[in-house]
Amino acid sequence: GVAESMASLLLGFFSLTFILFSIPGGMLAERWGRRRTILTGLVALTLLLILASFVPSVYAIAAIMFLGGAAWALININSLPMVVDIAPDDRLLGTYTGLYYISGTLAAIVGPILNGWIIDATGKNYNTIFWVAPAFMIVAMGCMWFVTRGEAKT
Repeated sequence: GVAESMASLLLGFFSLTFILFSIPGGMLAERWGRRRTILTGLVALTLLLILASFVPSVYAIAAIMFLGGAAWALININSLPMVVDIAPDDRLLGTYTGLYYISGTLAAIVGPILNGWIIDATGKNYNTIFWVAPAFMIVAMGCMWFVTRGEAKT
């Protein structure tokens, strides 16, 4: 029930706070560690998206997207440095970076298609996005739980 222009604006709130929290997200990782910072972002974004499925107000969704952008910064800003620091030696940095970008690009391609199929399968219920995305965040948390390397070298 949201106009397309308003839906785009909601995503704009997400993008704006992502930009605003990019540097603080990196600074927080210096203090907490990358793994803990990424896990915090994943938990926060999961909870915010689930909360969004229960909120009927566009203004409340805007606030949730605003906070979600900050959570996404905690995840995204620290992921590539973690992958780079996992590389066993400098010769493999390009390979590890390439694997990072392949997986991110595949997610950007497959994610909207998968969401579209799920929305169609649920009778055009766009609210399902707020349940599908957290499910994948939980999968990401499961993967991150077993990561033992990739913190900044001192």
